[in-house]
Amino acid sequence: MNASLKFTLVLCCCLFLSFVQEDNRITWTEERRLSWDDFKGSPVASNPAAALTYTDIKTSAQSNGNGVVTVMVDNYFDKQLSWTKNKISKELLAHEQLHFDITEVYTRLLREKLTSIATPEAIKSGKFNRESTKILTDWKQCQNKYDNETNHGTLAEKQKEWEEKIHSMLGMK
Repeated sequence: MNASLKFTLVLCCCLFLSFVQEDNRITWTEERRLSWDDFKGSPVASNPAAALTYTDIKTSAQSNGNGVVTVMVDNYFDKQLSWTKNKISKELLAHEQLHFDITEVYTRLLREKLTSIATPEAIKSGKFNRESTKILTDWKQCQNKYDNETNHGTLAEKQKEWEEKIHSMLGMK
């Protein structure tokens, strides 16, 4: 097999794997709300939760060599790692959607902070990583607080308060 054909095959495989991976992720937008069809993972029988939403924040920074650093921060929902035992409850789905929305709040905070300090020096000194870690820790604590205060969405009044707070932070109606 010649080198050109090998490169083409490797490139095709990489592109295919990229499409498969991206197909399992949903990037947050205000218009694209989650549906139960997005929850493709297998429920964990031993887990007492009715559903699990797996969201993550992906960050990267790239220097152009002239002192300019470009920061990318994205929030995504992973379909394969998210699951539910109840595909009927609208209240539960709203609770899970708000987990995704909370992740977007922290995605924006992280993007703003990292963009404001994006220099090669900040990366080399570890400041970039320290600031990232701090915001990501706050994000995880907020997710836990949300679940605790709403009792995983079962306290309707608390759920409504959180929805209003987070939607306000996101500039949503």
